[in-house]
Amino acid sequence: MSRLAAFVAGICVVGIFAGSVRAQTAGLGLRPMRLEMEVVPGKSKTASFLIESPPSDVDVRGRLNLSLTDWVIHEDTSVAYVEAGTLAQSASSWIIFSPSDVSISSGEQRLVRVTANVPVGTPPGVYTSALFVQERPPAIQPKKGEQLVFFRFRYVVTIYVIVQPVSGKGEIADFQLMRDGQGLHLLCQLKNSGTKHLRPFISWFLRSGTEELVAEKNVETTVLLPAATTNETLAIPMPLSPGEYEIEAQVDFRDGQPLQTIKRKVDIVSLSASQ
Repeated sequence: MSRLAAFVAGICVVGIFAGSVRAQTAGLGLRPMRLEMEVVPGKSKTASFLIESPPSDVDVRGRLNLSLTDWVIHEDTSVAYVEAGTLAQSASSWIIFSPSDVSISSGEQRLVRVTANVPVGTPPGVYTSALFVQERPPAIQPKKGEQLVFFRFRYVVTIYVIVQPVSGKGEIADFQLMRDGQGLHLLCQLKNSGTKHLRPFISWFLRSGTEELVAEKNVETTVLLPAATTNETLAIPMPLSPGEYEIEAQVDFRDGQPLQTIKRKVDIVSLSASQ
């Protein structure tokens, strides 16, 4: 699962009280969690996804509400959800989905259809939206002396509406060894100067001096939106002894261009670096 896919599944906790704790459904699956539709201005296109409730020894039933939202990725790769239709590249006003209210029980599936109606004259680009899928609290009244806590699970299906022609153009802007309150980590700054979103894949290497391989890892990064910059934090899985190291990142932006490579020599004590 991509990081973009990891960030979109969250939990919203409603109410913090002492007393009984109840949940309607848990562990819902969304397949797929991302919809990408290429649409010609003045036309429409429909895609769909499944909501799956896993089997259970005890029958679990619930009702789900679906609603549109906009989202944005910040430079630190954190994601914020905002009111639908508020962002410049929002596709929310073009989106129609059905159903908007779903009843589901253990072991069942529900199909949701999503249609994007792109207005005539829409400029080329990538436009985004998303659908929240969240539980509706049941109409249960607490008994005398009882307080209830409901956990509402909120899931998100991310939507991309692509109006061609678009193309991505990725670049490694910087690569550093950083120290903060949690220790050492690698920071890889990525830029997209193109008009299409990218899904970069990083292979990074840490060597003692320039020869002995100390650590390596392959990472699928957060989606890199058009005209965006992100700072990917790459965890170093072990403590490092003082000394000189070489760090290297190879990035496949999957934009049709060759792999890009950047290297730095780093003194672990002073954290001074030179190309």
